[in-house]
Amino acid sequence: MFLNKYKVIGVLGGMGPEATVDLYNHIINITPASRDQDHIPALIFSNPKIPDRTASINAAESEKIILYLQESARILEKGGADFIVIPCNTSHKFFKEIQEVAGIPVVNMIEETVKFIIESFSGVKEVGLLATSGTLKTELYQEYLKRHSITAVIPDENIQNEYVMKAIYDFIKAGKDINHAEKLLKEAIKSLKKPAQEKVIMGCTEIPLALKESYDDVTLINPTKILAGIAVKQSLGT
Repeated sequence: MFLNKYKVIGVLGGMGPEATVDLYNHIINITPASRDQDHIPALIFSNPKIPDRTASINAAESEKIILYLQESARILEKGGADFIVIPCNTSHKFFKEIQEVAGIPVVNMIEETVKFIIESFSGVKEVGLLATSGTLKTELYQEYLKRHSITAVIPDENIQNEYVMKAIYDFIKAGKDINHAEKLLKEAIKSLKKPAQEKVIMGCTEIPLALKESYDDVTLINPTKILAGIAVKQSLGT
């Protein structure tokens, strides 16, 4: 049976829906397939009713969001997923709570992104980090990078609020002018001190919807694409 050939990917999505689609597109494009039957089976549970992650973290109201994430993980497990990937950086604040109830492995996107940086950029000491204020507040990336003597350089408070958060919430999530979001994010990158602005983690899965390619001297590090690559490898057993 086809389903027995590969492990089934479970995608815990909806945070936001377009970011979930973006992950699945990467999975399709990375999979070595020449016909429909060569592709990997996946279960996608897009649950846009999960409370906003940044708002929950800022308000110190984690109980409700944890319950939503845990229930979503259970749905994927019951549906037949062999492991879970989550295309949302901020939700990894609750990674431990999700893994505790999942019953199947959950891939840590933050950890895999840092592994990618170490393997791809030998000797790097600083990287830029664009993310939601919730992700920055949790210091998820900062802590993982610090373990490898890498410093995460983030925008100052004004740039974070007026450029990064506006790009993510007022334009990308709102389905408005994506080109303006791109301009705001590029200005935020420009504000980072060198050499951090030369290698930048797109630490919110909405950001790659506006910043699609590396440009000029800026190398964009895309956790969504990295997560897709790990998902394909785990499914294929390679």
